[in-house]
Amino acid sequence: MLDRHQAERLFLENLGWIERVLGTLARRQGLSGDDADDFASWAKLRLIEDDYSALRRFRGESAPATYLTVVLTMLARDYRVRERGRWRPSAAARRLGPTAVRLETLVHRDGFTLTQAAQLMRTTGHGELADRDVAELWRQLPARPPLRPVAASDEVVATLPAGEQADVRVLAQESEQRRSEAEQAVARAVASLPDEDQVIVRMRVWHEMTVADVARGLNLPQKPLYRRMDRIFSQLRRTLEAGGLSRERVRGLLEDRAP
Repeated sequence: MLDRHQAERLFLENLGWIERVLGTLARRQGLSGDDADDFASWAKLRLIEDDYSALRRFRGESAPATYLTVVLTMLARDYRVRERGRWRPSAAARRLGPTAVRLETLVHRDGFTLTQAAQLMRTTGHGELADRDVAELWRQLPARPPLRPVAASDEVVATLPAGEQADVRVLAQESEQRRSEAEQAVARAVASLPDEDQVIVRMRVWHEMTVADVARGLNLPQKPLYRRMDRIFSQLRRTLEAGGLSRERVRGLLEDRAP
């Protein structure tokens, strides 16, 4: 593994290559202009966060350009999931109609409990939906695994020569482990909040609702909600940092959706 100064030198010496690869990846995702610039900035920040942790894992068992290309490809996939998600409603939900799709999405994609999802649906256009109706609808939907981003796929590794795969596999495994640990830490931190605060965080972070939409959905005054959300997110940041997550990692998990 590299030390911080070696990783920084690897980043700076290959910055031109990194930017060309990011440009190619942006075009493949249909990004241009400001969107492409946002992606490139996000990806370079991920490379340097935690004292260049992604680059410090380079062992020299592959060419630097190969390693960087695979790291950036992994980041591009993470960015696509972060921005667009990978959620698709089940065939059963589509057959049952929009209400079933909405319920399945709130629970399986956004992480609400069934009770929270029912409450949210009643305050956002399904006021006639009783708890027994929600329970019956839920009974007809299939069980689904949690939605989780994919850090890297075997098809990316398979395109490399055999001698260049070790670095990439180690990075993918460690990236997945860190992501899983971060997701569990966030879930625990959110679960420690009062019930309504949990709903607010899930609506804002997982469901990507605006503060105005959260206020309307929960029938709360909007102006005080900004202050309340600021307190909630500050508490989450402190909890996550106390649990061992870096400030940069916490920023990536929460601050894009903080008020």
